[in-house]
Amino acid sequence: MLPSLPIRVLMATCNGAQYLPEQLQSFLDQTYRNWDLMVGDDGSSDGTPDLVTEFSRAHPGRLAGLVSGPQKGAGANFLSLVALAAREAPGAALAFSDQDDVWLPDKLSRAAEWLAAEGALEGMPLAWSCSTILTDACLRPVGESRRFARPYSFGNALVQNILAGNTTVLSPAAAKTLAQTVPAALDAGVLYHDWWTYQVLTGAGIRIHHELEPQVLYRQHGRNLLGYNGPVRGRLMRLSMVLQREYAGWISDNLKALSANEGLLTPQARRVLRGFVHARKQGGVKLAACLPKLGLCRQTAQGDRMLRLVALSGFL
Repeated sequence: MLPSLPIRVLMATCNGAQYLPEQLQSFLDQTYRNWDLMVGDDGSSDGTPDLVTEFSRAHPGRLAGLVSGPQKGAGANFLSLVALAAREAPGAALAFSDQDDVWLPDKLSRAAEWLAAEGALEGMPLAWSCSTILTDACLRPVGESRRFARPYSFGNALVQNILAGNTTVLSPAAAKTLAQTVPAALDAGVLYHDWWTYQVLTGAGIRIHHELEPQVLYRQHGRNLLGYNGPVRGRLMRLSMVLQREYAGWISDNLKALSANEGLLTPQARRVLRGFVHARKQGGVKLAACLPKLGLCRQTAQGDRMLRLVALSGFL
C-alpha cells in the first residue's frame, strides 16, 4: 500500500453562501481522508465566512485557515493561497476548489493514488486533473466537459487554457514551483490562476495527467465567473474578447510574468517564450509566420487558423 499523501484544498470564496454548503459536504464525503482546507475570502457580505467558521467548529482539524483574500479577483485569491500554503504546508499536495462545485466521493483518492504512484512523495513535480460533469444550478447533469485532441504543451498554454483549474491537484514539488512564480504573477496582474498554472507547469516541464472519468460536478449558474460555453456561444465570446483586446492584454500580462520567471523554464520553453515576445513586437505577417515555427497552437486546426488571423489583424 502506498503511503498517504497529505492534500491541502485551496478554495477562493466571494459571496458563495448559496452553494457553499454542498461543496463543503462533498469534501466530508471524500473516501480519501488525509486532507484539510484553506479558504481565502474576498470580502464576502453574504455570510460565507460564517459558513466556513461553522464548518470548522463542526469538524475540528479540517480547516487549516480562513484568511482574507487580496480582493483583486479570484485568480489573485487562488495564487495568494498557493503561496501561503506552500510556506505553511510544504509537504502537502495542493488541490484547487471552486466554491460552487460538488466533488464526487473518489476525486481526491483518484488524484492521490496517481500522484503517489508516479513519485509525488519522493519529490516528483506532477499535476493531476480530470473531466467534469456539467450541471445546471440544481446539479442536474447537462453534459460533460470538452475533451481535447492535442496534448498539453507550452506552445498551447501560451495562447489557450485547457487545464480545468477546478479539478487540478499539484504534487508538493509542483506546488513549490508554482508558488515561486506568484509574486511576479500578482505584480503583472495575471488574471486566471488556472491558465497561469498551465503555463508554469508546461513551461517547467512538469507532467500533467488528465483523467477522463469525471470526478467533479461543475455547476453552471448565472453568477459563474467563467463557466462553460457551448461551441457557438464560446466562439462569439472569444471573438468579442479579441476585438476588445482583452485577449491580447491577458497574453501581455502572462508573458511579463513568465519572463520574470525564466529561470524556472526549460531551455526549450525559454526559446519559445523569447521568440513569442520578439514576434509580437514585429506583429502582422511576421508574427503570424512565427506561430507554427514556435509551436504556438490552439486545440484544433480551425483554432490555429483563427490564431493566425488574429495575429495578422493586430489583435495578438
